[in-house]
Amino acid sequence: MAGRADILVVPDIEAGNMLGKQLIYLADAVAVGIVLGARLPVILTSRADGVYARVVSAALGLLVTEQRRAQAGMRGK
Repeated sequence: MAGRADILVVPDIEAGNMLGKQLIYLADAVAVGIVLGARLPVILTSRADGVYARVVSAALGLLVTEQRRAQAGMRGK
């Protein structure tokens, strides 16, 4: 589908790694991320990431944590 995608789905981790690196190095994209499924979000950064990508990854982890706390509070009522 043409346009600006919010989510890119890849068949495996190797394809995801290749796509991510291509976007970063060829399209000047900023990649940020967290690992979900653990008790708390795990910030996922690369050694090559700059300060901006690290700060935004931390902010994303904070947003996920706050959303989970809000949902847990609503379930308790």
